[in-house]
Amino acid sequence: MLFELKMKLLLKGDYMSQRKIKNLLDGSVGKHLLDLVLPSIGGMFAITAFNLTDTYFVSKLGTHELAAMGFTFPIVMIIGSLSSGISIGSASVISRALGKKDYHIVNRTATDGILLSLLVVMVVSLIGLLTMDPLFRIFGADPDTLPLVKEYMTIWYLGVGVVVMPPVCDSSMRALGDMKRPLIVMMVCALTNVILDPIFIFGYFGIPAMGIKGAAIATVLSRFMGMITTLSFAHFHYKLIDFKYDYKFEILTSWKRILHIGIPGAIVRLFPQILRALLTSLAAKSAGVAGVAAIAAGARIESFATIVSMSVGTALVPIIGQNWGARQYKRVREVKDITNKISVIYGLILFVLSLLFTKNIATIFTSDSSVINLIYTYVNIVMLGSIGLNLYNWTSESLNATGKPKYVMGINGLGTLILLIPSIYIGFYIGSFSGMLIGLCIGQLLLGFLSVKIGKRELAGETC
Repeated sequence: MLFELKMKLLLKGDYMSQRKIKNLLDGSVGKHLLDLVLPSIGGMFAITAFNLTDTYFVSKLGTHELAAMGFTFPIVMIIGSLSSGISIGSASVISRALGKKDYHIVNRTATDGILLSLLVVMVVSLIGLLTMDPLFRIFGADPDTLPLVKEYMTIWYLGVGVVVMPPVCDSSMRALGDMKRPLIVMMVCALTNVILDPIFIFGYFGIPAMGIKGAAIATVLSRFMGMITTLSFAHFHYKLIDFKYDYKFEILTSWKRILHIGIPGAIVRLFPQILRALLTSLAAKSAGVAGVAAIAAGARIESFATIVSMSVGTALVPIIGQNWGARQYKRVREVKDITNKISVIYGLILFVLSLLFTKNIATIFTSDSSVINLIYTYVNIVMLGSIGLNLYNWTSESLNATGKPKYVMGINGLGTLILLIPSIYIGFYIGSFSGMLIGLCIGQLLLGFLSVKIGKRELAGETC
C-alpha cells in the first residue's frame, strides 16, 4: 500500500513539492554553475581554514610537531577518501534520480549512503589503530616524531565517525543543488575548531595543555558540532533521513547502486593520497625533517589556493547529473566546454600569484629559511601543474555524475601508474626535491589534456 501511494505521488511530481529543490534543467548553465560555485567557495574556504588552523597552531609547538602533522595527513586523507567515494556514489545516484523525478531513490540513497559510509570507515579505522607503528615507520617517521603521530591519530581514529559524517551528509544536499546549507555546516566546523584549537593545544580555562593531542580532540569535537548541524538540515528541511523501505533488503539494492560509483570513486580518491605519501617519503629522503615540514605546510597553502577548483568540481555533480538524468545532453557538453577553459585560465593565475606571495605566506608557518625555500619551490611547481590537475579532476567529476566510473578509473588509475608515479621518480633521481615536483607537474599536464579528449567523447550523450 505504501509503495503504491509513493508511486502515485511520483507520477504527479508532488512527493518533494515542499522541499524547494533547485531546478538545474532550465536556464543558463553558466549562471547555474556560478550560483553553485559561489557558496561552495565559502564552504571550501571554511574547511580549508579548518585545516590551516590546525597546522598554524601545531606549528607553534615546533618543527617536529609540524612534521608529525605532515605524516598524519596522507592517512587522514586516505580514510576521508573512502567516505568521499561513497559520497560521490550517493551524489551521482541522487542527482540523476532527480533528473528522472524518482524521489524515492533520492531518499533511500541519502539515508543508506550515510549508514554505509559509517560502517566502512569505522572498520578501516579499527585496522588503523592496530597498525600505527609499522605504517608510519614506512612513511619515514623517526623516533622523535612517531610518538607525536600516534598521539594525534589515536584520538582521530576513535572519533572518525563524527569526522566523516558532515561531508557525507552534505554531499546529498549538494546533489539537490543546495550549496548554502553545506556552507553553514562547514562554517560551524571551522569556527568551532578555531575556538577549541588553542584551548586544547596550549591549555586555557582550566583545561591542561595537550599539544598535538589537543589538536585532534578539537578536530573531533568540531566535527561533532558539524554532524549535528548537517543531520538537522537533512532531516528537518529536506526529510532525506528515511528508514521506511518498500521491500525487504532494499538497503542492499541501494548500497549496490551507491557502490557502483562509490568503489571506483573511493579508489580514485586514494590515488592523490598515495602520491602525497610518496612525495612525503621522498621529501624525507632528500631534505629530511625540513622537507616533510615543507610538504605539510605547502599542502595546506595549496589547498587554500585551489578552493575555486574544488568548488567547481563540487558544482559539476548536480548540474551534469540532473541534466544527464533528464537526457539533456547538449547542456552537459556546454558545461564541460566552459570548465575546460576555466581550468587553463585559473591555473595560470594561480601560478603567477604563487610566484609573488608564497614566501610571505610561508613565514606564517615557520621562520626556518630552508623550510621557507622548500615551501616556495613546492607551491610554485604545484600551481603550474594545477592546470592539468583541474582538467582531469573536473572530467572525472563529470563522468561520475553520469554514472561512468570505469572511465574515471582509467583516467586516474592508469594515469597515476603510467604517468604520475614514474614522472615523480624520474624527477627525484634527476633533481631531488625540486625534480620530483617538476616530474609531477609534467605528468599532470599530460594527463589533463588526455582527459579532455576522453570527456569530449564520453559526455556527448546520444549524439556520440
